[in-house]
Order: sequence, then structure tokens, then C-alpha cells
Amino acid sequence: MELKILEKNEFNLTFQISDISIEMINALRRIMMSWIPCFAVDEVIILKNDSTLYDDILAHRIGLIPLKTDLEAYNLPEDCECGGTGCPQCQVSLTCEIQNDSNDILTIYSGDLETNDPNIVPTSPNIPIAEIGKDSGLTFEAYAILGRAKDHVKWQSVSNVFYRKKPIIEFDDSKCKGCPDKCIVSRMCPEKLFEYSDNSSPTLKKDAWQKCTLCKSCEDNCPNDAVTIGSEDNAYIFYIESDGVLTFKTIIEKTFEILDDNIVEFSEKLETVEIE
Repeated sequence: MELKILEKNEFNLTFQISDISIEMINALRRIMMSWIPCFAVDEVIILKNDSTLYDDILAHRIGLIPLKTDLEAYNLPEDCECGGTGCPQCQVSLTCEIQNDSNDILTIYSGDLETNDPNIVPTSPNIPIAEIGKDSGLTFEAYAILGRAKDHVKWQSVSNVFYRKKPIIEFDDSKCKGCPDKCIVSRMCPEKLFEYSDNSSPTLKKDAWQKCTLCKSCEDNCPNDAVTIGSEDNAYIFYIESDGVLTFKTIIEKTFEILDDNIVEFSEKLETVEIE
């Protein structure tokens, strides 16, 4: 298996992966989406709520705030010595106590939450929670635990994961001479992978294969059959979108760790089954 990073920033990772079957790459995608643990608020005790939101709606909004996660310092509730009842090894508490003494409407944000662990905080301080008016307040306690997205989407450690086949674009610009419609290809391509000026032949942009979605609009509409679109066998472009709860390094490492554990568990259970 070969892997090459194509693009990386704080919230997005794109890489090319080769010599891997579609079954395996889809398994990796499903593990990232559903199996990697992260923190999320699972219990909210509302002591005062003068906002316009019902308590259950407020609790739902708090539960969906993404929290930075340290998988090395905490246990899943089912793996903790406390049995999941809640202790410093499996639970983090967050509190909010806001009173609006001004004449203006006050917006309460995720950055207003106080936590007993400075490493477990909202990934962004600018997520709105609620608004309160003059002489109003909002006070609550919240308790976050590790969980998996297969149980609830609030524990999803990535925003999105998807992949597509690696495109192969063959473009013969010599066929463009005498084209009756210059240049329909550059107009039809939704990703604008072709460039064209009135005094020149169309050209394919550098690294166009990274953006091509294999829609084949250019191939289907080129009157001179100058473009051929295909895909490389067992090669894919993989995208991970993150909201910052875990680093990309942790996400990938944890993915293969979970995959290995599942294979071992499956093998052990298979040995106990009699197959005729």
C-alpha cells in the first residue's frame, strides 16, 4: 500500500492511496465515521434557563458541541474501573454560569464553558449556545464522556470521510484543430479543469486529476473526442474533514488499531464456530 499526502490544513486532509482494495478502503472509512471514540456531553443539569429555548433543546445543542479529545488520558465508560458511573478517569465536567446585567441581548458561546480539564475544551469558542435578555441568566452543569458515533452522532470524531477513484485524464489537443465549438470542454467541465483562450488550443490544468470527479462531462460533450476519462485500478483519493476533536495522526493511527482489534476478535470467534 502506498500513500501520498496531497493537501493538509487544520481541518482537511487529502491523500492518494494505492494498491488497496475497495473493500479495505471502505472499511477504513466506516471505522473513521463510526468507531473512533471522542468526547461529547452526555448529561446536562440545567439549574437556570431564562433563554427562549426549552431545556431539552438547550441540552441537545450543548451535546453537539465538539470537544477536543485526549484518548490517552481517559477511558471509555465501559472500560473504566468505576463501571461507567462517572469518575475522573472517564468523565469531564463543564459548567456555565452567566448573568446578563446589561440592556442588550447577550449571546452565550461555547467559549463561556469552564472545564475541569484544560485539555478537554470546545474546538471553537464561537459556537452559539443561547441568547438571554436583560436581567436573565443561564446556569448549567454538563458531563462529557467518551463514546462512539455508532451509538450517537455527537461522538463522531470526523465531520466527513469520503473517497473516489483516482482519475486518469487523456487529452489530445491536436484533435482540437478545426473544432466547431471552441471550446465546449472548458465550459462543460464543472471543476474548470481546462483552460482556453481565443488564440490558443485548450490546455489541461496541472494536477487536474486531483479535482476531477469522473463526471465525464468533458468526454461526453467533446465533438472531436479529444478527451478520454478513466480511473486507475486500486487507487483512490481519500478525503477527511475534521472539526478538530482529534489530530489527523491520531485518527489514522486509531483507525488501523481498531481494524486490527476487530480482525483479531473475528478470528477468535471464528475458531469457536463449527463450520461443516
